[in-house]
Amino acid sequence: MLFQNLISKNTEIWDSYLHHDFVKRLENQSLDRENFLFYLKQDYLYLINYAKCYARLAINANNAKEFRFAMKFQNYIINGELELHKSILNLGIDANNLNLKDESLVNLAYTRYMLSVGESGDFLDMLVALSSCAIGYAYIGKEIFENLGEETLKTHIYKEWILTYAGEEFQSETKEFEDFLNSYTSKISETKFEKLSQIFHVVTNLEIAFWQHALDKKMF
Repeated sequence: MLFQNLISKNTEIWDSYLHHDFVKRLENQSLDRENFLFYLKQDYLYLINYAKCYARLAINANNAKEFRFAMKFQNYIINGELELHKSILNLGIDANNLNLKDESLVNLAYTRYMLSVGESGDFLDMLVALSSCAIGYAYIGKEIFENLGEETLKTHIYKEWILTYAGEEFQSETKEFEDFLNSYTSKISETKFEKLSQIFHVVTNLEIAFWQHALDKKMF
């Protein structure tokens, strides 16, 4: 399967993403609220551009099936994850007033890189660029949920975030994404896979940078 092949080719960096210190601290509740709010603020801005990336994916679509897939996931980002982040941010940050000047350099690098992949590449290039975020969060949410269990989560300070990504709806959407990506497995050449692997490596590395800059609270 294509996605598992991408992970196998990039095992070390994928593991560093899923088990970053930010994720570990979030799980064991040692993550400071200030770091979490910094992350949420940046992720809120990220998701706006991430939704734009799905619009780019739609532009690159070769048929109605690919177009419908892109539009469905764009709507899911806008009406699902963004609303979750907004509800949490209302505890301390006015999400409606966030704009370009509030984006960190890591955030800019990540989202603009994905858009550049879509502009210079094809539908599958863009799909892989989106995959590290789309699938990785489901893996993380599921693992944290399984590690902690329902009883511990009842009083967990980051319960809402964890349950969103471990929840049935997000897990189902992610499986659909992964299955859709895997449907291209037999259609790509060795040369194409190498290109996709490079894209996957970069976006996963940018995911790691995103966690780290939230720990460091670094805008630049």
